[in-house]
Amino acid sequence: MHTREMIQKAYQNTNSKTLTIWNEHPETGAVRTEPFYHPHRLAITSGNRAGPSMSGLLADITAAAQGDVLADVAPPDGMHFTFFAVTQALYDRPEDAENAGELTEIFNQYCRGHIMRISDLRLIALPDQLLLAGFPDEESLRVRQSLVEHLLSTQWADKIRERFPNTEIPQIFWHSTLMRYGAQYLPSSLREFFLQNQNKNFGSLSLPVKLVMTNYNWTDTFTLA
Repeated sequence: MHTREMIQKAYQNTNSKTLTIWNEHPETGAVRTEPFYHPHRLAITSGNRAGPSMSGLLADITAAAQGDVLADVAPPDGMHFTFFAVTQALYDRPEDAENAGELTEIFNQYCRGHIMRISDLRLIALPDQLLLAGFPDEESLRVRQSLVEHLLSTQWADKIRERFPNTEIPQIFWHSTLMRYGAQYLPSSLREFFLQNQNKNFGSLSLPVKLVMTNYNWTDTFTLA
């Protein structure tokens, strides 16, 4: 199970690597020919929307993007923090998910009534994205680890591994994606926004954990549990 020190190091290393890449590539690079995620298809995941508390930050990022059509800023009514993502965007309708009842039962065993608390929120930069990430409380770390270990012993294991093909399970980041950019590297205006705000503490959030089927930005969401 991850510790705060491990998570802090992961955040610092990510920002450091991104700044190195940006320095090597002052331009935005090639435009993406495919979206990050299917815009309409549904994935099974868990977490919750952050609510209006982060609307000001999203407005600031939108202003920094200066109308750039390649900047996909999270909508205020869809900005969310993920607890654990179960599948890729595989489904056209909620009823398309087989054995969802088993998944719901397992989720409720560990997460019914659980409140995810994430503190000391700060900006994390990827070459083509801006994230808001923080530190979970000890109970959230324990609950998520137990949930994941159980799910990996079930028929859901293959879908989980398909969702996380190149990273550890569960991921070390506790984050929300604030903005995705449709090219290899962020433009100068968004890089400058990160540099000006990278040391700012954006506070904390306490969110009930829900199991949902949703599109990539949580604007079309169906609650499972």
